[in-house]
Amino acid sequence: MKISIGVVLAGLSGIMLLVAGVQGSFSISSLNQIRSGIDTIVGERVPAFILLGRLNGEVGNIRNAQSSIVSSTPDSRAQFETQMQAARTALDAEFREYQGYLVDEADKTHFATFAEKWKLSEARWSEVEASLKSGKPEEARSKFVGEALAAYNDAKLALQSAVDDMESDVRAEGDTTTQISESAVLLNYISLGIALAIGTCAALFGNFHLARPLVRMTDLMRRLSDGDTNITIPARERKDEIGAMAQAVEVFRLGAIDNKRLEAQAESDRRQTEIDRLAAQEKAEADANERLRAATSGLADGLKRLAAGDLAFQINDVFAPDFESLRHDFNRSLKQLGGTLSEISLSIETMNDGTREIAHGSVDLSKRTEQQAATLEETAAALDQITVNVASSTKRVQEARGAATEANRAAKLSGDVVATAVDAMQRIEQSSGQISNIIVVIDEIAFQTNLLALNAGVEAARAGEAGKGFAVVAQEVRELAQRSAKAAKEIKELISKSSVEVENGVSLVRQTGDALKTIESHVTVMNEHMGAIATSAQEQATGLAELNTAVNQMDQTTQQNAAMVEETTSATSALASESDKLRTLLQKFQLAANPSQGRDHGSYEMRRAS
Repeated sequence: MKISIGVVLAGLSGIMLLVAGVQGSFSISSLNQIRSGIDTIVGERVPAFILLGRLNGEVGNIRNAQSSIVSSTPDSRAQFETQMQAARTALDAEFREYQGYLVDEADKTHFATFAEKWKLSEARWSEVEASLKSGKPEEARSKFVGEALAAYNDAKLALQSAVDDMESDVRAEGDTTTQISESAVLLNYISLGIALAIGTCAALFGNFHLARPLVRMTDLMRRLSDGDTNITIPARERKDEIGAMAQAVEVFRLGAIDNKRLEAQAESDRRQTEIDRLAAQEKAEADANERLRAATSGLADGLKRLAAGDLAFQINDVFAPDFESLRHDFNRSLKQLGGTLSEISLSIETMNDGTREIAHGSVDLSKRTEQQAATLEETAAALDQITVNVASSTKRVQEARGAATEANRAAKLSGDVVATAVDAMQRIEQSSGQISNIIVVIDEIAFQTNLLALNAGVEAARAGEAGKGFAVVAQEVRELAQRSAKAAKEIKELISKSSVEVENGVSLVRQTGDALKTIESHVTVMNEHMGAIATSAQEQATGLAELNTAVNQMDQTTQQNAAMVEETTSATSALASESDKLRTLLQKFQLAANPSQGRDHGSYEMRRAS
């Protein structure tokens, strides 16, 4: 089966262009999907995640302000109400901003649940405020640690569900983007292997099946044109243009050998004729010499023109009958050689066209590869910036976590101080009781002293004049006892009031301790949430780093593709150079004016030999 070299080159070019097109299309599609995933994470998920964290913080600030309001006095309550109102204003703004990031139904459901639970928590707080305004602090505290706390915990759980769902969405987006990038890298490696294999095959094919045979055939044709007929023509068994060229050169070599043999034979016949007919047939010898001269002259002229590369002529002058077959053989050889060289010339033109198409395709592929490399470089830069932003967010979350830990520690210290205050109040209460007992003893002593003073006065009255001085002393002692009893009574009343105040203080301190324990538990939960947020942000940073590595690998693969295209362009240029050399050699031969007609119909327009 005859396969044209142009067909083979066109096939290789088509395969390379197909591989490049598939690889480029898939790479562009993968980059678009990666860019879409990154836009979703950066433009929607990460801002929404940060907003949820801010919502969580503002909810905690509102709860802390409410706790301070419940445990504070009416005079200091205004400061905490201002803090609570500021936190509510920030929470409302973040509510409205977060609604713009609601994408799927799950996010909307979680947000609606949280909004409903938070509305219920605010309603419970309104009841606590009503109790405070009506002067019922104990009832307000009971509601605050009861129904209001339960509603607040339900709202916190709903908000945590929204955070968990957002975290799972971010992880799913990251996993999808990673899978797409891994598939793109794998296809690039496969495309690179196929392109390298095709390029290697094309280079080997051009070297072993085109360049080397053409160089060797050129050398043989040069030697044949110099008159060397003792050569062996290779590649005659090939079914392509080079095989046809080798067969034509072989015919030309055989024709040259026949010409030399016929020249030698003609010279021998001429001498023999001259010897045999020298004496008897001078005129016949002259005629024979003339016929021989005409034949050899015409054949010599034809060989000279052939040696000069002119293949577009025929020997039309009729030779002697003995030399007519030589003329016909010579004409047939010229005809076949001219047709073969014409076909070779057309094949070279086809090969040049194919080479130019390959070179043009390689240049286009190189440009597209450079554009793709630039796009990958921009993508890598964007991923680097995203990684820096995520790392910064992780650092801020760690700082917030440290602040929450410090707040937890301060709450624990406050709890310890409150416990110490409770113990001190209890000791004061015990001391007050002991003082009350002592006052009772003093009161009894004053009562007994008063009785003794009365008895002494009675006895002094009985003694008459002698007992007046003793009566005065008894009266002073009586007055002193009465003043002592009165003072003891006043002290007892003050101690009773102090005991009541101490009991109220102990109750308030205990309630403060309970509130601080509640704050401590909430701060602990908030610290755990901040830890989960920090872990999630660290995982996102790790995933983005892996994605950045995959994009850099794709960039390296694209650079390797560009280097392979440059090597293919270099090989194509070398093949075009060899084709130009062969065409230059063929231009030394003067062929018929219409070679395509000779190729199609097997005939040439012959010029008359001069």
